[in-house]
Amino acid sequence: MRFLAPILVVIALSSAAHADAVRLRFATIAPEGTGWAREVKAFAREIETASNGRIAMHVYLGGIAGDDTEMGQRMRRDQLDGALSAGMLCQDVAPGFSIFRVPGLMQDRAEQGYVQTRLLPTLREEAHAHGMILLTTGSLGSDVVLSRVPIDSLETLKKLHLWIWDLDRTSVAFARAMGMHPVALPVGEAGKAYEEGKTDGFVAIPSAIFGFQWFSQRIYLSQLPFAPLQGCALVTATAWDRLTPDLRDVVETASVKFGLRIAEATREQDEELLGGLFARQGVRSVPVPPLLRAQFLDAAHAARDRLGAQLVSQELLLKVQSFLADYRSVHH
Repeated sequence: MRFLAPILVVIALSSAAHADAVRLRFATIAPEGTGWAREVKAFAREIETASNGRIAMHVYLGGIAGDDTEMGQRMRRDQLDGALSAGMLCQDVAPGFSIFRVPGLMQDRAEQGYVQTRLLPTLREEAHAHGMILLTTGSLGSDVVLSRVPIDSLETLKKLHLWIWDLDRTSVAFARAMGMHPVALPVGEAGKAYEEGKTDGFVAIPSAIFGFQWFSQRIYLSQLPFAPLQGCALVTATAWDRLTPDLRDVVETASVKFGLRIAEATREQDEELLGGLFARQGVRSVPVPPLLRAQFLDAAHAARDRLGAQLVSQELLLKVQSFLADYRSVHH
């Protein structure tokens, strides 16, 4: 029996370590079975493995813990420790995220990434002021439009009643200021509203359209220059304080990798969806005429002037416009 003693000691120590593990409860609206959900599970596994079981991750998928607003409320009540947000909670705890939802401001992922890198310190400061730690952020793609009829002019666009996530206050306000008629509803009601004829389509990122199955035969897709969506991973300052410095390093490292993987996975999926997968599902892609694109950008710019600092501070807007001018002077 003497040879079993070292093994029993290791087992005892391991059991004690797991018993004393810090539990972190994270939630997301990402539906089970999607690429997002797979990356979330990989994120949780990486933290548990790298911490040698000293952190026990509990992840609630598919909106079980509510939408972004409800997740934020649960975090403040200590019912959740963290959230993997599809953008709206990011804006609540770090208002600077709203700049990414301004239509026509950033033209592609490269510009979005450039702005993201330069705004990150500010976003982290804002989150900390709201009792949250911003672990990472990453691009979830840019909005496209799915509609019952092809959009061939700005007038056609303005006549449609398109769904926009009700929590996305910036996008809803800009759409109205541009003369559109958005229908603001929760994510869970979007598909049913379209089926019942209460809406004429959706303004959403391609991966959300695919993940929630918001497409059908005889529906049209237009890649108008709406706005990119920036997701993030957050943890409460209270939960963060429970972690030792080495465990914080584990969570930070896994979070950075998670943000990069989500951004890359979303980019690849968008290319696949817009490059033919949607078409094979019966979705008809409608080219955006140059005149419509120019009119859309003019309307977005006018809306920006009309709304003023109601949604985005003038200081932040000028700062981001300066970032973009620097980027475009080199890359265009």
